[in-house]
Amino acid sequence: MKKLQGLTSKEVENISRQVADAFYDYKYNEEDQGLIKYIKSREDMFIYMNAIVQAAYNSGVLYTTSDKQEGYLMLSGEGVGRVKFFDGIKMISAEKKALGGFGNMKSFINACFAEGNTIETRMRKAKRKFIRIEMLVVRPEYQGQGFMRSMLEQVYKVAKKKNIPVILDTDDKDKCERYMHLGMKLDRVRNCGERFHMYDLIREV
Repeated sequence: MKKLQGLTSKEVENISRQVADAFYDYKYNEEDQGLIKYIKSREDMFIYMNAIVQAAYNSGVLYTTSDKQEGYLMLSGEGVGRVKFFDGIKMISAEKKALGGFGNMKSFINACFAEGNTIETRMRKAKRKFIRIEMLVVRPEYQGQGFMRSMLEQVYKVAKKKNIPVILDTDDKDKCERYMHLGMKLDRVRNCGERFHMYDLIREV
């Protein structure tokens, strides 16, 4: 796992495009629409993901697999950092644009928080420390070659040294099952509306 540093703005933008394309082209389980339910076009997905990638890079919490950049990982939590305040403000503004304005963004947020709090919120209320996987993407040409497993195992190692759990949530049943196969445990499923579920997962020490 290698922290991304020293990139040009164009290089960061290219990463954002790769991440956006991976999300936009993903074939969801028939029970789920995920982000595609709220983000309708490839360009809007790029705006949304570019905001996240830019904030992660500027805040020092964007990682990759190797110099070949087969995949990308965004982390937050104990000992790994978090998105800085002003980068977070920029991210929220861009996400609002991608979602089509404040009203749509409010609907999206309300859906994401449906049926109780996210696993992150519940962990914070319980005053438990954790590392959260905010984003994990393997580029299409490298999928099926073990890079997802490799990135997860490296996060598990960091968490084990700190004696804290790893958490994440995902918007697709198939993704959830893949994470479970690679060592995560399903904590709960939140029904966030028609064909929109959030799957909360945890990996205890």
